[in-house]
Parts: sequence; structure tokens; C-alpha cells
Amino acid sequence: MLAFLPSPFLLVLNCILIPLNCILIATPIMLLGLIRLLLPFKGIIAFVERCNYHLYKAWCSINAMILRVTNNIRWDISGDQIPKIQNSCVVISNHLSWADIIVLCCIYRGYIPTTKFFMKHSLIYIPFVGLACYALGMPFLRRYSREKLLKNPKLRTADINSTKKACRRLTEHPSSLINFVEGTRYTPVKAKIARSAYRHLMPPKAASVAIALGEIGKDINYVFNTTLIYPQNAYPSKPFIDLMKGRLKEVKAHVEVIPVTADITGDYLGDKEYKHAFTLRLRKIWQDKDEYIDQCLKTNKGGR
Repeated sequence: MLAFLPSPFLLVLNCILIPLNCILIATPIMLLGLIRLLLPFKGIIAFVERCNYHLYKAWCSINAMILRVTNNIRWDISGDQIPKIQNSCVVISNHLSWADIIVLCCIYRGYIPTTKFFMKHSLIYIPFVGLACYALGMPFLRRYSREKLLKNPKLRTADINSTKKACRRLTEHPSSLINFVEGTRYTPVKAKIARSAYRHLMPPKAASVAIALGEIGKDINYVFNTTLIYPQNAYPSKPFIDLMKGRLKEVKAHVEVIPVTADITGDYLGDKEYKHAFTLRLRKIWQDKDEYIDQCLKTNKGGR
């Protein structure tokens, strides 16, 4: 609608609208979180969860409206039909940009319960957003260096315990756990440092999603495997900055609906055979993602 306007104007407009939306939604979520903390009764908790769900839907709807107003985006969502579900689920995705969070919420809006993300612990300090995410029960995970883990092996269990605790809360009140399995946004530089075997992806980290499935696998029906790509705003462009400037042109998403069966749930930490099988399966999923992204980029390049 307004995508024809100059980029600096749209950048200023989005820098006002998107944070304002976050503040408007985060404020009541934080207040509800305080009520839940002070009055931890079953009826109060259920009321808070219902309110949070509707606030989340409002946040997604307003973000989608902002995208429509300030960007002229072509959406191309392929793959399996997304079923509308009421119970908890897990969504896994590659991670290219901060825009991924908004895009995933737009894709799954109206189909799955309130989304929750595995988040870096440092993000809790972002004004309004960090505290709101904490009040929503999102798991904040610390990333320890190899040197730190060698000095203090007990730190290895910290994120595992946080993951298990967050997953148990998922089954109490239906939520959708979104896991960016790579643990960080992809860039060629990061991929080279990590010695990635993929052309367009970081290596997947199996532990968090495997532990999540081990904890709640018996209570969920689906894992939604999502591949995101911004063909006309790919690296070295920055999709989130392009979005803010009103210059995000196209979003491609491929969705694979994976039924949860006994063979993809298990004891990742205690069963070596399951750990090996799950790791191989996840690598195969990532290989398929890499081939899909490569094909999309080649098609887009050839069409120019």
C-alpha cells in the first residue's frame, strides 16, 4: 500500500509502528505475568493463559497488517497443508534474519497455539520484549563457550534443565515451541567458522529439539518443519533491514508436517542409539533444506 514511498520514510514509520506494537502488547502481558506470580491459582493461571493467547494473536495480526501496509511482499508457501490444531506442537526452522520471527508468526497465525521460542539469555534485557517473553514462559538459554564448559562441567546441564522445564509447561497450557535449530542466524562467515557442510545453512544442533520431543513427544501430534528463504533479499542483503525499509519483496516458505511417532522421540542424553539415529535424521532434513534453498536461489537468479 505504502511501499512506493521512499525507503527512509518507511524506515522511520516501521521504527515507530513495530516497537509500538511490541510495547502495547508487552505491557498487559507483563501485568498478567505479575498477577500470575502473585496469585498462582489454577483458575487465575488459566485466565492469564487465555488472555496471553488473544494478545499474541493481536500482536501477530498487527504485525501482518504493518507488513501489508509498508511492504509489497509476495508470499509463496508450499509443501504440506498446515492443519489447524488446538494442542501443543513443535516448529523447527532455519534462521536467516530477525524477520524470521515475524514471518513465522504470519505463516502459522490461526493454525497453531501461542508460539514460544528458545531465546538467547541476553535477549531478556531488551526493554518490554524481554520481560514479556519471560512472562509468557519462553525458555532463555545461555550459550557457553567450550572453555567455560571445560572449566565448569555443571554448566552443561543448565540449558538442558531450562529446556525440560519449559517443555513441561507447554503441556500444561497448549503452546507452540519454535526452535531455530542452528542456534544462530546464518551468514557465510559464521558457516565457514563452523565448518558447515551446507551451502546456505549453519549446522543443526540436535540436543534442544531432541530433548523437547523426549519431554513432550507423547503429548503432541506434529512437528512442523519450515524452510524460510528471501530470494530477492538474500545475503548480502539483510531481510529485516529491507523489511523495515519497505523493500522486502518475497517470502518463500516450505512446510513439511511430520507426524510424531515413537521413532522420533526418546532419551537423547541416555540412549546412544536414539541419539545417533535422531542426529542422522536431522542432518537429512537439513540437507533437504539446503537443496531447496539452493534451487530457489538459482531459479530466482536465472529469472532476473
